[in-house]
Amino acid sequence: MGKYEAAFSRLGEEALAKLEGPGGFLAVTEAHLVLVDDTGVKRLELARIRRVGKGEAGTLLVQGEGDSLVLPLKAFPLEELKAFLEGLKPHVARARKATSAPAPVPKAPLTQETAPPPPPEPPKAPVWEEEPPAKRDSVELAPEPESPPPAPVPQAKGRRNPLALPLKILSLLTLAYTLAFVALNPGADPWVLAGVLLGGLGLALTEWSLATSSQ
Repeated sequence: MGKYEAAFSRLGEEALAKLEGPGGFLAVTEAHLVLVDDTGVKRLELARIRRVGKGEAGTLLVQGEGDSLVLPLKAFPLEELKAFLEGLKPHVARARKATSAPAPVPKAPLTQETAPPPPPEPPKAPVWEEEPPAKRDSVELAPEPESPPPAPVPQAKGRRNPLALPLKILSLLTLAYTLAFVALNPGADPWVLAGVLLGGLGLALTEWSLATSSQ
């Protein structure tokens, strides 16, 4: 047991976690983080700890509500000190849960034999800190009214040609007359028959086309 741990044991408190280095001794009790070094004994209440970060010139700063604890880096092995501070989180959470005080009151300066050091500058790179609660949007936008569907455009209906049926009948009559003339005059001049046949067929097709295209 080193001299710093021996000094802590004389306090009569139980250490839940501890770390001793060449320049000091750190211990976590039920309610406090305790530092023992050549300047004396310093305490910081676990439930008030909010963040751990870098301090001035080779120090780490454990910040609480109104208090802080300065840890010299040369007093402890660096990797073991980082692991110790990371393991501090569950102890802080346990202490806060066990604390039933409605509101914290300002504490007296750290208990120590010498004058407390001047307040350090705000840490730049914290080891860990609490995250602020996420903000909730309190205003909900009303849904935009849906636009009515466009009215269907009535389609124009085609107009029927009143002459369609008479033209079809006339086309059939023209075709029948042409075929009858050719059949009844087999001895006529072939050129005359050919002219009548072509003329009659052409006229019948024209009349039928006019009847169907006008509907």
